[in-house]
Amino acid sequence: LAQRSSEAAKEIKTLISSSSDQVESGVALVNRTGEALTDIVERVSNIAVLIGEIATGAQEQSVGLGEINVGINELDKVTQQNAAMVEEANAAAVTMKQEAGNLQSLVARFRLKTQTGGGVRPRETTPLAFAPAPAADLTPRRIANGGDWKDF
Repeated sequence: LAQRSSEAAKEIKTLISSSSDQVESGVALVNRTGEALTDIVERVSNIAVLIGEIATGAQEQSVGLGEINVGINELDKVTQQNAAMVEEANAAAVTMKQEAGNLQSLVARFRLKTQTGGGVRPRETTPLAFAPAPAADLTPRRIANGGDWKDF
């Protein structure tokens, strides 16, 4: 009985020693797991900070793009205004050219006396065609008092 008790005690001692080793190994694994979880939490926190910075950068870019869009719209507006002014200037130039031609024709009708000794001669010009004037009404009119004319 003593021998069996001794063997059982040795077996229990071996089991306790093995359990103790396994508990120490488990404690080491739990400690490493805790360290890994702490590292994961730190990295997740760092990632959250980076995501926040990315969101801030994206917001700043959005504001910048909005300002660029406003600038482009202003440029488009000014370009359209410039195009309209160019069209108006072109129309004014065409009108001015026509008026200059009319003025040239009118001035060409004037005759200057030529002076001896190198006076200025008017330039030969080709008169521009004018639109015909409306026809005058040539029908005789009746006078309200009966047509009594007096000769002077």
